[in-house]
Amino acid sequence: ADLTREVPGLDAGQVSVRPGSPYVDRPLGDTQARTRSGSSIVAIVRGDDVLPSPGPAEPVRAGDVLVVIGTAEGIGKVTAILEKG
Repeated sequence: ADLTREVPGLDAGQVSVRPGSPYVDRPLGDTQARTRSGSSIVAIVRGDDVLPSPGPAEPVRAGDVLVVIGTAEGIGKVTAILEKG
């Protein structure tokens, strides 16, 4: 959160993975979120666990909350990717 205050235009957001997401039980890299949105997934919150700096092989699970850094528009794109593919 401190980083986003220091860099204008940079936001932190959270994207919830719903059970109907086309990426549930697939590797995070399949989303191509960074390439498609310009935003980075910097952590996954899974229940009481936090997985910092998840790699592309990390599976996406229903109920995960992805912590995303990027522009507001980019974070919105990550949300759309996870919802619609």
